[in-house]
Amino acid sequence: MKDHLSTQLLERFRERRLEPQELLALDDHLAACAACREMLRETRPLSASLLALRASIENDESALDHLREDQLMAYAAGKLDEVDRELAESHLESCAACAAQSQKLSVGQRADISDQASKPALWARLVAERLSSVRPALRIAAAVAMALLVIAVVLWLRSGTERQEIVEHPPAPQPSPPQPETPASILLALNDGPKQITLDAQGKLTGLESLSPADQQSVRTALTTEKVFKPATLRELIDSSAPSMGRPDASTFALLYPIGKIIASNRPTLRWRPLDGAISYQVTITDPKDGYKEIATSPDLQNTKWTVDRKLERGRIYNWQATARTESGEEKAPAADAPEAKFKVLERAKLNEIARAKKDYAGRHLVLGLIYAQAGLIDEAEREFKSLVRDNPQSAVAKNLLRDLRAHRR
Repeated sequence: MKDHLSTQLLERFRERRLEPQELLALDDHLAACAACREMLRETRPLSASLLALRASIENDESALDHLREDQLMAYAAGKLDEVDRELAESHLESCAACAAQSQKLSVGQRADISDQASKPALWARLVAERLSSVRPALRIAAAVAMALLVIAVVLWLRSGTERQEIVEHPPAPQPSPPQPETPASILLALNDGPKQITLDAQGKLTGLESLSPADQQSVRTALTTEKVFKPATLRELIDSSAPSMGRPDASTFALLYPIGKIIASNRPTLRWRPLDGAISYQVTITDPKDGYKEIATSPDLQNTKWTVDRKLERGRIYNWQATARTESGEEKAPAADAPEAKFKVLERAKLNEIARAKKDYAGRHLVLGLIYAQAGLIDEAEREFKSLVRDNPQSAVAKNLLRDLRAHRR
């Protein structure tokens, strides 16, 4: 190799197709020829290769689908709030990579891979691993090639901003024809089932073209305010039933469901907490707007639940009470001097709207969640918003909508 290195030889070197003898000869030439060393270092294809190799070691874009390191650390330390903890646990159940990383963090074995100063050591480890797989007969030749590559990488990393890139100056600007109007910037984007919803700075929604104008406006309002509309009737039910909606001790005789809720079924299943020593139970449903007229009464029950044996009138609010009979007498929940336990049966028209929405917007968690909440079906709305958060783990808007929905319970 009396002359400078040829383009073909450099290409074969970059593709690691040189024979051991050629590698040694190339190394001798590079040691004596500064021009070839500079050509090898500044060759743009080599820089591109180093960029690709460096990018494969640093964080790649696919990590966006995983939990961030700070989220994993907060989860391991128990510092996540209720929504973020549910989201993290749901992701860890389906992502083996994040689950393994979380386990490492929990026992203090996390490795710091963010410090740029550690990259040369990482390259050295990669070189060592590569050399361990090379056959002994070729190990010397491979070591020379790998050493050259490590030197080039270290020089490339250290030079950073000092390295000059060849810039091609564009020709003098020419008058350009009128450009179309620039689209408004996107404020947020959410995955909503099979489609994506976007909202731009002008308030334009995409991905919801099948919705009625009224439903589109509901979505727009929810995304901009991060609030979920709930009917006033629901607040009245909650306020009047608040003491009954607490979480009593496991030994306390108390009603469980439904209390302070709007429900879709007109034959609901009522549930309550058992009383120690109870022989039987009986449930009574009354209509407060009809002078507390008795609407339905259960037979003596051995279980702690009862499905109403007749259809309740839709659109009406009902009270209910459970009586436990013991050898020493009777005990009622709620007691006579306690706030009433109320629930409302959803109107027929709203039930029809829900049925139509489930058919037209199947899989659209944001849309269905808002429609359920508007009808007062909070349990159903919460299920949809939790799915929305799982589909958008980094979205503060999705989490805030779920938090606002849950806030009515406090």
